[in-house]
Amino acid sequence: MLQIFRLPAISLAAAFALLTFAQPSHAQSAGEAEAFVQREAQEVINALQAFHDGELDEETLKRNFRDRIDMLADVPRITHFVLGRYRRGADEAELEEFRTVFREFAINVYERELGNYAGQTLEVTGSVTRSQGDFIVRSTVRGNGNGEDVPVNWRVMSGDDGMKVVDAEVMGVWLAQTQREEITSIIGNARGDISAATRALRQRTR
Repeated sequence: MLQIFRLPAISLAAAFALLTFAQPSHAQSAGEAEAFVQREAQEVINALQAFHDGELDEETLKRNFRDRIDMLADVPRITHFVLGRYRRGADEAELEEFRTVFREFAINVYERELGNYAGQTLEVTGSVTRSQGDFIVRSTVRGNGNGEDVPVNWRVMSGDDGMKVVDAEVMGVWLAQTQREEITSIIGNARGDISAATRALRQRTR
């Protein structure tokens, strides 16, 4: 059964930040970045509402989540980012195992935590262009009377496959960077053993 929890609004941003890291290459407009955030975030929220309303069964919901992850996420690139310097010289078998477990961890976060936002709305309120193809999109997650409105900033870059969210800020915390710091800390404490992070993530998916 898909678990539905009442967790902080940081969960929504965390899911996107973990799942959609990419590098910029093609310039697109700030307006397109705003539309991308508005469309992708709201579609996920709408799917959760359909599930709650009985219009979408659990297996279809999970399958849609996985399809969206595979479409939006560059898992090898995400792996390289969160592993930091430890990916250099790492055994390919270790990297592949970490990549597989990290993907399942991300899917679990996506499925579990986005359950908080069924029935809510995300409203884009503006954007800032950092450089060519690199934008900060401002938005507010509105609780529809069930909770406080929460401002969320999204860093969006234009890549080979179109727009991608590369990080998100909630309550002053940039989440992708925080995730990287946690994983590299685990590996560092294990004297560079990537499998220590793999084991930690595997435990979190159970």
